[in-house]
Amino acid sequence: MTYEEFILVFLGGVGMMTLYIGAQALMTGEKVYRYYTAYALCWISYFFFKVTWTFSDVHIESVVYPFARIGFPMLAYVFYYRFADAFLDLRRLLPRIFWLFRWMEYVLLTYVVAELIICLFFNSWTNSLAHEWVHTVARLGVAVVSVYGITKAWGQRNQLVYYFVTGSALLLIFGLVSMALSFTSFSDDDRLVGPLFFLNIGILLELLCFSLGLSYKNKQTEIQKITIEQEVVREREQRELAQLKTQFFTNISHEFRTPLTLILGPLTDLLQKKPAYPTYQLMHRNASRLLTLVNQLLDLSKLDAGQLQPDIKPGNLTEWLRLLTGSFSSLAESRSIELAFLAQSNQFDLAYFDRDKVEKIVTNLLANALKFTPTGGSVVVQLSASATKQAIIQIQDTGIGIPTDQQARIFERFHQVAGNSSANVEGTGIGLALVRELVSVLSGSVSVESQVAQGTTFTVTLPVDADTWASSANSVIERTAEQNRINGNLPESELEAQGNSPEAVFDDSDANRIDLPLLLIIDDNADVRQYISQIMMPTYRIIEAVDGQDGLTKAADTIPDIVICDWMMPIMNGVEFCKILKTQSTTDHIPVIMLTAKAATENRIEGLSGGADDYLAKPFNPSELRVRVENLLTQRQKLRERFSRELYLKPTNVQVSSTEEVFLQNAIRIIEHHLSESSFSVEQLADELNLSRMQLHRKLKSLTNQSATEFVRDVRLQRAANLLAARSATVSEVAFTVGFESLSYFSKSFKEKYGVLPSDYEPITQLVSPTD
Repeated sequence: MTYEEFILVFLGGVGMMTLYIGAQALMTGEKVYRYYTAYALCWISYFFFKVTWTFSDVHIESVVYPFARIGFPMLAYVFYYRFADAFLDLRRLLPRIFWLFRWMEYVLLTYVVAELIICLFFNSWTNSLAHEWVHTVARLGVAVVSVYGITKAWGQRNQLVYYFVTGSALLLIFGLVSMALSFTSFSDDDRLVGPLFFLNIGILLELLCFSLGLSYKNKQTEIQKITIEQEVVREREQRELAQLKTQFFTNISHEFRTPLTLILGPLTDLLQKKPAYPTYQLMHRNASRLLTLVNQLLDLSKLDAGQLQPDIKPGNLTEWLRLLTGSFSSLAESRSIELAFLAQSNQFDLAYFDRDKVEKIVTNLLANALKFTPTGGSVVVQLSASATKQAIIQIQDTGIGIPTDQQARIFERFHQVAGNSSANVEGTGIGLALVRELVSVLSGSVSVESQVAQGTTFTVTLPVDADTWASSANSVIERTAEQNRINGNLPESELEAQGNSPEAVFDDSDANRIDLPLLLIIDDNADVRQYISQIMMPTYRIIEAVDGQDGLTKAADTIPDIVICDWMMPIMNGVEFCKILKTQSTTDHIPVIMLTAKAATENRIEGLSGGADDYLAKPFNPSELRVRVENLLTQRQKLRERFSRELYLKPTNVQVSSTEEVFLQNAIRIIEHHLSESSFSVEQLADELNLSRMQLHRKLKSLTNQSATEFVRDVRLQRAANLLAARSATVSEVAFTVGFESLSYFSKSFKEKYGVLPSDYEPITQLVSPTD
């Protein structure tokens, strides 16, 4: 085989690899494939021009041939350096080698441009001895830089580096052999084994190593993609699991809160009657303790799901801590423990903190301090400022202390200090874990110092400056007095405002009950419905429904004055019930109180956005429930009075700003359309409004405090008053125009409404209602 035949085999093999990698470059668009393709094409072009191409034009041959012999190898080295950067990520892995290769690229490109210019003007340059020495120096420079780069890269112990270094080393070795043989008599191009033969073998082996390296890199990339996809799936599953856990704890909390409602509610009523009765106090204290534990579990689940966020707002931290400490004074006195609060700095009179979370932190630590402090001991709550103006809250007791070997674990969930036989106290091991998590949410820290039989000091450090919380202090939702409601601590003014006793007996057969407001109670728990009925029965008529769907049916049939609705129910929950109730023309005016165990702020927002007019968390205070119902009904009564007054003054000009007013406007428009028809009845009005006669009667009674018949008659009389005021017709003509067939009945009705006969009616009387 001659060298010319071998070079065709060489070009075919290199060409096949180049086509494959080139296709990869087109499909993926990655730089590493493009530089490999350009590198291989430079060598193909070099050997094509040097060995197989023949020129018929001597001038072209004198320019193209020498440049192809010099330019393509140098360009090949440029793309080699680019390939190395893309293949190994040299900028990150070996930044010094990256910049060395980059400068070498500039040198080689300058050399290629200079060779091209010289070849254009000096045809004999490429055949001179000086050119050979310059070219040799350039190749040696490439060799030196490559050897340095290979040596440094080898120390990285990377599989991709091994592929690159092996291929580069093979080309370097065979290239040096080829360069050495080019200076000897062994450089006859007619032989198969010559200087170029060794260079061909080196290039083939290098490209083969690079191809294997690219295949390995592609495989690793696919593995990384699969790994990333698996991580994404795993994170999504973890988020879903966290949501499921949160939902589980929320549901469990709801199930716990429902019986707690039935325990704490009646107990609160009994304590109001017999506040000094010790059994009631014991029952109420332990039920409240159970509620606290339920809330702690719910808070921990929210922390795990990342749903508990700081709710920062300005306030007086000193007074807040003083108030919290004072709430434990009676407990401390009952155990003969001295409790004190000390404030070493007054700079926290205006601080930025989360009241709810600080309350949970301090009450947990104070409860523990009092629990583990024996009779005659002392507990001190101290507030001071750090050098960075952070709030330092220290709770120090003279209790039994914590062993040194267990202090590191006391903040772990469900961990309880062992070995204290003297500490005959109950606990769950979640209080301190919740403290640590809450402190972390507030960007603070908590630590403990303790000595057995001497006492323990917990130190909480919290940032409370405006700069730390500037982004959240103006964007949080104002916190309600939810904790007070749960514990039943209503202001005395609200307690005095409640009506009759919940245990008052009322005879359903009493004829006066028909005038009482109608209350619809919707809850899937029969005991809760019964308890609310007992609370509201003395002053309300009660109907009950077992779920949202049943509630919708009964609301449409009976048109209650107000609805008390649970959130979590089968078939249809409370939010769905509210949304549908508020979109039906027959029931959109009915106020709804959402009574539920879902007490978080986001739940309150969702419930109120769904159409609820008020929101009350379980367990609830019975007095507060009565006050809230009375307030809503009072608001409805004021709305009815306004509607009646505006209807009396200007029935055709009522300003539309709510669904109730839209309904009234439509009803007035229908009546005025049939104004002259004396036969127009309430049944026809109900039909045109798509209501039953009873639904129309109850809705108008709720909105205007008038029956349907009274409403139609008043619209006719108001139109008559307008006509009489305009002096546009006689009394008899006006009576027939507004649908009265009997002139005497018209005069009687007109006098009852306006206090004067139609013939004596003056325009000025339009402005005054006889009932005002």
